[in-house]
Amino acid sequence: MTIWILAVLLMASVSLAGWRQGAIRAAFAFFAILLAALLAGPIGRLIHPLLPHLGLSNPILAWALSPVIGFIIATIPLRIASHFVHVRVEQFYKYKAGDLRLALWERMNSRLGICLGILNGSLYFLLLSFYVFNLTYWTTQVVPPASRSDGLPLPIRLVNSLGEGLQSSGFARTASGVGTLSPDYYKLADLTGLLSQNPQLGARVADYPGFTSLWHRGDMQSLISDPTITNSLATGTSLSQILSNPTIEQVLVPNKELTKLLLDTILNNYGDFVDYLNTGKSAKYGNEPILGEWTFNVGVTLAWLRQEKPKMGAAEMRAMRSLWSAAYASTTVQLTGDNQVFVTGLPKFNAGGKGSDLYTGENWNGDWSHDGSNYTIHLNLNGQDKFLTGTTDGIRLRVKDGHNLLIFDHVE
Repeated sequence: MTIWILAVLLMASVSLAGWRQGAIRAAFAFFAILLAALLAGPIGRLIHPLLPHLGLSNPILAWALSPVIGFIIATIPLRIASHFVHVRVEQFYKYKAGDLRLALWERMNSRLGICLGILNGSLYFLLLSFYVFNLTYWTTQVVPPASRSDGLPLPIRLVNSLGEGLQSSGFARTASGVGTLSPDYYKLADLTGLLSQNPQLGARVADYPGFTSLWHRGDMQSLISDPTITNSLATGTSLSQILSNPTIEQVLVPNKELTKLLLDTILNNYGDFVDYLNTGKSAKYGNEPILGEWTFNVGVTLAWLRQEKPKMGAAEMRAMRSLWSAAYASTTVQLTGDNQVFVTGLPKFNAGGKGSDLYTGENWNGDWSHDGSNYTIHLNLNGQDKFLTGTTDGIRLRVKDGHNLLIFDHVE
């Protein structure tokens, strides 16, 4: 019902404008609408970077309004031209054509203006329906059904009501046929809707193998260390509550480079990511056993060392177990889906050290590659390089550093 109220009001107001303005300005307006519809997108993209400097800091609102502003700007030249043409014609009939021709002209001008105004109203309604259709593609999915009540902001309730009217009247097909946005727009809307309607899936977002390397970026640390965000993901808080977190608004949204990286990562893994959210399994990364987090297994590593050095005494073995248990207590190895490696707390043993000076924990980064079942792990720290070889069955990771074998267990 709301959509038809809008249609009647729009057609009535534009028809009235055509009657008041006359046929010439209404005709120019018709072509201005067509031209602006083609140029709204390009001009909007030029305007979009300027909006934050003009006080419109909300990126979603800026994105939605930039084509509207572009549309208005694109109509200005023809609007100005229509005024000059109208004035010239009006002056001719008023001062040179005579009273009878003036009266006939004014009657034809106003009546034809009404007809052209109806035509312009139809174009405006068609473009507005296209805008509403694509806007409600987001809002109707992001707002969970149980939350669609009077507690919602009035603009969202109004937009959703217009979208429901388009759908129930069948005019949604016409609105969608006006044009299409980027396929990525609809993908992100569907993904956002999935997470909004199923907040319990939020806990899987952080565990997706394609995103693991993102959590190690320096500009992501304030996000992953925010207990409000991490607890929200773990407990299944709604997406809208997560996005309203001050850390998200102050750190993530203004960082265009990080935002673009996140979007590109999501879109490049879109199909697999959605399947992972639904099933908890990744077809893209599930067959790669080395991926994930690994912790050092002191007992198994020492057992292998004992086999290599059978003459090692029990006292020496106990001392080594005690040292390694402390030194490797915080050592973790993270191997990601984009072939990166992050090693934290890897001990560097200091010859002649005592007590806490026996070792120093170091953080190494690098990359990995594989040839069949054998892996090559390249680590770097302050210009130093290490090349290790490894094998794994998905449960244990055996890494050989020269003559030393380190064994890690997969963290579930």
